[in-house]
Amino acid sequence: MEVRDHFTCIAYDSVDFLIQSRYVISGMYLEVDKEANSLVFNRETLPHIHIGGLLESTFSCAPAESYNVVIVMRNSDFDKEVRGKIIDYTNTAFPASGSLALSVNAAISSNIIALDSLRLPPLGIREKLFECGICAVSFNGGGIGRTQLVVSPDMLLRKFFSTGALKLKARNRKI
Repeated sequence: MEVRDHFTCIAYDSVDFLIQSRYVISGMYLEVDKEANSLVFNRETLPHIHIGGLLESTFSCAPAESYNVVIVMRNSDFDKEVRGKIIDYTNTAFPASGSLALSVNAAISSNIIALDSLRLPPLGIREKLFECGICAVSFNGGGIGRTQLVVSPDMLLRKFFSTGALKLKARNRKI
């Protein structure tokens, strides 16, 4: 098995979001406020973004309210523009480690996925899915009735920021 076969799986009710594990430093269940702009991990204050709402609204998946999962990633895996937006949105600088935290209300696991089970998204919805950070799909890899979507974390955050998240956050700060 190669490293490219290893994925961190964010499992919602009928959809698995797959991120190549090389992008993920750590994943843990952690009680964190969805509105918190930062959280402490390994004695560092990390910028924090709750992306669960974006995934749930965009892909019509139900949150698992008993879960609160944080995925720690490196800022160097994100485009410079996205890194700037993370700092602006969270009002938190990256620590010396360069880590950031994304959170979701879903279960996570580490999985090995057969790459030959993944396909490009169907042509009719490919562009829309690419805009949401979806690079590949599988309709049979996660079990009956489950869809698996390979996610680009960089593109997912681009989608997050393009949905007006920054404007909404700024408007809420002024109130």
